Amino acid sequence: MTFAKRLLVLVLLLALTVPMLACGVGSTPAENRRSALRVVDYDARMMVDDLALFMQIDRPLRNSRWVID
Repeated sequence: MTFAKRLLVLVLLLALTVPMLACGVGSTPAENRRSALRVVDYDARMMVDDLALFMQIDRPLRNSRWVID
């Protein structure tokens, strides 16, 4: 890898991990952990929706002669 690619990978990793590690003013470690777990849970739920939309799993049936909008 070139130096620029290594630097870019490092910056991207930091950009993804720092918000999860940063603590808010007046929050306890338990609150920080709960917040991080909530973000992971939301991301997992959104991933399911994204995959369903991408795969078009829940499309309406197309075997009717009537137009379904």
